[in-house]
Amino acid sequence: MATTDHIRQTRISGLMMLAIRDIVTPQMLEHDYEGSGTPEDPYIVMFLEDDPPDPMAFSVWVRWLLCLAAGYVTFSVAFISSAFSGSIRDVYQDLGASPESATLGLSLFLLGFVLSPLLWAPSSEHFGRQIILLCTSTIHVALNIAACFSPTLAILLVLRLLSGAFGAATLTNSGAVIADIFHPRQRGLAITVYALVPLFAPVLGPMVGTYVSGVWGWRWSMAVMALLSMTALAVAALVLPETYAPFLLDRRARRLTKMTGHRYVSSMAATGGTKGGQRPSLVTTLSRPFLLAANEPIISLLALYQAVVFGTLYFMFAALPLVYTDMLGWTREQSGLSLLGFVVGMALSVVFAICDNARYGRALERLNGEVAPPETRLAACCLGSPGSSTWPRVCPSASASSWSQSAPPTMYLVDVYTIYAASALTVCICGRAIWGAVFPLFVRSMFASIGVMWSLAIPAVLSLICLPFPFVFYRFGPAIPARCRYAGEAHMAAQRARQRVDEDTPLLA
Repeated sequence: MATTDHIRQTRISGLMMLAIRDIVTPQMLEHDYEGSGTPEDPYIVMFLEDDPPDPMAFSVWVRWLLCLAAGYVTFSVAFISSAFSGSIRDVYQDLGASPESATLGLSLFLLGFVLSPLLWAPSSEHFGRQIILLCTSTIHVALNIAACFSPTLAILLVLRLLSGAFGAATLTNSGAVIADIFHPRQRGLAITVYALVPLFAPVLGPMVGTYVSGVWGWRWSMAVMALLSMTALAVAALVLPETYAPFLLDRRARRLTKMTGHRYVSSMAATGGTKGGQRPSLVTTLSRPFLLAANEPIISLLALYQAVVFGTLYFMFAALPLVYTDMLGWTREQSGLSLLGFVVGMALSVVFAICDNARYGRALERLNGEVAPPETRLAACCLGSPGSSTWPRVCPSASASSWSQSAPPTMYLVDVYTIYAASALTVCICGRAIWGAVFPLFVRSMFASIGVMWSLAIPAVLSLICLPFPFVFYRFGPAIPARCRYAGEAHMAAQRARQRVDEDTPLLA
């Protein structure tokens, strides 16, 4: 709680914002708010000019620091999800299990991404991003440490499932932080930088896991994952503050009401039409991802699109060891080099993303400072989709370039749904997790029944089916979001945010 000394302060540093949850300054107390302070006509609380807790008013260096920190936290979970694939052989040999059952360690971690984000993302919109991220990350670390000492495969699989379930909170909340702190014109570059940090994690994971397991054993590979998750927790605790604006304003309104005796409500809650100007109930926020998936065709179709990309990537993680080790006779250490093709593909996607962000910047210049429509993000996706659909069949190790095609839809969803970005991204994460968990389970049986080449053709066919999706959203532009309820509500909230902050602020100065 804020103390008298805290209230006397007029300028508050970013470090203090991490330690003080309820910050009230004299300016906040003395501001002439709209309303009369009664239950019938409460004061409407909004962010003030140069308001320290306002995420959109953070200094440039703070926003980019938070962007890199969010990326690193995501990197740890993505690394842990795929690193287990390099230990599968050692696990089933040491614990006396079948290869198929040991592969469940990879699939169950991704399966934990399916249902748990449906809880963590809406909870972050009710309780705030910070507290959910820290609580789930702490449990995630404890589970990774316990996995190092698993005596049986059953216990290891349960720990992997729970680790994925609690680690999934970082995927939804970290991505939503970008929507909280960056304006639309800056968000493309921010998401590109944010994605650069965890981009190589799914590839580095199997490479490191294969080497460490081959030299020191699979338990040391699990120890590396545990250490990585510990550093991510430290970064989240020391760097990432609360950034969800509706939660911050509601907390300030309750604090001002308690301090003055007058009635205050958040401006976002008041204009959102909620009863009494209060934020939606926990039941409402928990049900939001289901409502978005059922009623928002934008989210359901792009979730399927990203699921195919994600499933293809993890399909290759399970398939390449079979191809290069069992069929081509490579050693364990040599088989890890087959993943270098993924590194090359992702490096190319980084260059492509930087060039596309420059194109987006030129589009903004042509609009004379106006916000570019969200579908502008999908131009790169339209260009890359035809090529990515053929890579799994022609050159398996280069299919990682298709991973870049999940970034433009993510930016599009963040631009369209802004305040609901965590729930929107949750639907996509669940779809990706289901496909990523299921695909590796059938690799051995498919290779045995229909052969290697026809097995690799399956992801290519699925990619071709999803190919028209970005073209449809790009072609029909704002007509589709205009027909979607939650997209419309998010658009109104974004307009209010742009009215508060000058978007001509230099991006890197």
